[in-house]
Amino acid sequence: MYLYSFTASKESVRRMIYEIAICDDDTVFLSSFRQMLEEALRARGAAYKLTFFNDPSALMQEMDRGKKFDLLFLDIYYDKEKGIQFAKALREKNDQTDVVFMTALTSYAVESYDAAPLHYLLKPINPEKLDAALTRFLEKNSPQKLHFMTTKGHLCAAVSDIVFIEIYGHEIIIHLVNGMKETCMGTLKGLEPLLPELTFVRPHRSYLVNLGHISEITRYQIRLSSNDLIPVSKNLYNSTLSSFINYANQSSITF
Repeated sequence: MYLYSFTASKESVRRMIYEIAICDDDTVFLSSFRQMLEEALRARGAAYKLTFFNDPSALMQEMDRGKKFDLLFLDIYYDKEKGIQFAKALREKNDQTDVVFMTALTSYAVESYDAAPLHYLLKPINPEKLDAALTRFLEKNSPQKLHFMTTKGHLCAAVSDIVFIEIYGHEIIIHLVNGMKETCMGTLKGLEPLLPELTFVRPHRSYLVNLGHISEITRYQIRLSSNDLIPVSKNLYNSTLSSFINYANQSSITF
């Protein structure tokens, strides 16, 4: 007997790309933080769009024009104003956009409390601290889950935590980002329709691969973020490559 199902709100399926804004007036910091953030997001297989602002007023104007963001990385202090004031203004408008404050000073921590930040990062940013902030954000905003009845019991896995799935005989083997493997009975044909659209690709009759975890595609092989190598069938190569390119184009940067 086997069981698997996919649970997600219609909104979460529609919004597969996280809109993230970074607001800081230090261009040197922005360059290094952008690289760190992109590496962390790619490691998690998250699709995203980054937009950069030099001051909170420009960000506020954009949001007043109707632009929606899922996550804001906000410098807590600027030349003539505080990022805290901007975040408090959002809360006064009942805007619950997640905010992560960034600062070189710890003295603003208490003052920022009323702005209900998701997290607080001290400059220079520690990659592990950034990862903790992203974990908190994704756990809050990634309701997409797959439920499996495995040989060990019930497994509830976030879609982004699944690197790839393979079939071996009548067993489905789920490979997770933490290196663990879980097994349940079933078929890939039965599982495939339950997966979120445009997130997984089937490059071979024995594999389903999370597009967010693909590092590169060559003829006829996929290298994953886990360094696993997945074969690509010759007749599925073009469609697999096309799916990967379309997925990669979801992630972009705006200044």
